[in-house]
Amino acid sequence: MLRCSARSLRARAIAAGTAAAARRYSAPVVSDGLDTRLDMLTVEEQVWQIVHPSSHARIQRCREAASPRSSGGRQGQADARKKLSAHSQLDGLYERARAAGRLTRADYAAFLEGYNEMRDARSCVAVLRAMRESGERPGEAQFAMVLKSAADQRRAAVIFEVGEEMQLAGVEDAGSNYVTFFNNLLACLGGCGQIEHAYAVYLEMLERRLTPQRAGCHALVVGLGQVDEVELALEVLRESLGRGVAFGSETYLGLLSSASKRMHHAAYRFCYEQLTTVFEAQVTEGDYLGGLDVAARSGDIALASDVVRRLKALGYPLREPHFEPLFDALVMRHQWGAALRVLSTMREVGYGRTQATLRTLVRQLAADAERTVALCGDVFVEVAEAAARGELPRVADAVTLNALLAGLAQAGHVESAAKQLDVWFSRLAIRRNVDSYVAVLSGCLERRNKTVAEVLLAKLVDDDRLVPTQEIYELMVHLSLAQHSYEDAFVYLETMKADGMAPSWRVYAAIVRRCARVRDPRAQTAIREMRHLGYAVTPQLLEYVRSHSRPPRPAPAADQPPSAAPAEPSLLDILDAEVFTL
Repeated sequence: MLRCSARSLRARAIAAGTAAAARRYSAPVVSDGLDTRLDMLTVEEQVWQIVHPSSHARIQRCREAASPRSSGGRQGQADARKKLSAHSQLDGLYERARAAGRLTRADYAAFLEGYNEMRDARSCVAVLRAMRESGERPGEAQFAMVLKSAADQRRAAVIFEVGEEMQLAGVEDAGSNYVTFFNNLLACLGGCGQIEHAYAVYLEMLERRLTPQRAGCHALVVGLGQVDEVELALEVLRESLGRGVAFGSETYLGLLSSASKRMHHAAYRFCYEQLTTVFEAQVTEGDYLGGLDVAARSGDIALASDVVRRLKALGYPLREPHFEPLFDALVMRHQWGAALRVLSTMREVGYGRTQATLRTLVRQLAADAERTVALCGDVFVEVAEAAARGELPRVADAVTLNALLAGLAQAGHVESAAKQLDVWFSRLAIRRNVDSYVAVLSGCLERRNKTVAEVLLAKLVDDDRLVPTQEIYELMVHLSLAQHSYEDAFVYLETMKADGMAPSWRVYAAIVRRCARVRDPRAQTAIREMRHLGYAVTPQLLEYVRSHSRPPRPAPAADQPPSAAPAEPSLLDILDAEVFTL
């Protein structure tokens, strides 16, 4: 193998009379990884020396990285400083060369490659513009290089500027070239999850009156839906359709799934109609159930009915999650007759027999307090007429009437609810149950109407011969505590314990707070009972009692008898002991 030193190569080059070759093979003087004799080289060579570090600089960096004292953060900072320094040198060289007016086509190409290596697409566009102004015509390969660099950096505005330069330079098929590149950028950004950048690119394109292609718009619409921007996704979808973009079923399926999760009625309805009427595509059962929830919330009877019909045609067994949204949608639109027929169908197959199924009915009746009485009357008329005709026998029961009573009571019409408790059940010959009284007593608690509550409790025991449950007793305790005189609360509390019921933590906590507000020492007894039953006396509860308690004022020494019995510990002393035992 032949070996030749750098000195011999230099001698041969000098002997050949090639000064440029001699400068190329001469060992450069390196300072901070950059050549200090750049002025001796051509512009193209200077750009190469600035952008590409010398062998000495690469070896030095490898040594620094392998050094045990170096760390990843410090090495990265050093590389960033060197890159910034190289960029500043390249900018200075470009300005000096332009001022001297001696830039050739090869020099421009070198600057384009240099800025492309440094990932500066904006400076690449400036070089292209300078080439055009100086009479040089950039090649298609150079435009493609800058377009790729701008796409990698997600610089949509730079892509459009490159396209304008291509058109001004007279490049053949310039418009379709950079528009295609833009659509690829849009699809790439949407596919990799950079939705904000993709939407910015989309807006930039609309501003320049360019039509996005199908792939980019699909990625943008689906991506916006996945980040819960369903309204914006629907807007992009409609705008793209207006511009002639033809979407496939996968776009509508993606937005349909997002709309069902976000309960967006307009987006779900639009995608559902496209999928079922245009594409005749099959939707999964999960998306169908999501559509039922959307229809129930918005009161879309047609959508709920169509989904149930399609589920039945596909062979899915209809269950309560399928019927209940349809019932809720009918209730939202006050379609009482149709809602009762759906309820009857549910009960025929064993569903809808609990109060939870009718919660939407109760909420809808109590929504407008001024119309609650009239609406409840309309529903009862529908039930009574169906019972008179012998139709819907499973609807005229105590569960339905209890829902009507709950609607009246929650709207504040407790007197009317107490009256209808007699009228409605008597007219339909239905026996009242404990839940009937609970529905009205809950409204009494909200209105703090103890008079009606006591009348109802007496009717429950004397007329209907029912045994009060723990829930009724606790309602009466809370109702008594809400009065100015709350002595009856302890009567109901002791009655509960006498009947073998253990009052809940919530009852005891309410008694402690009520007694503490007026410094009633019975709070001490309630705390002891909570401890005895194993309930947690929380620090928040103790702090509440402490904030409303204060020690009694000490009596003068002359007024105290010498043989007086020791004073009973105060509430504050007991609380201190309780905190100590926690």
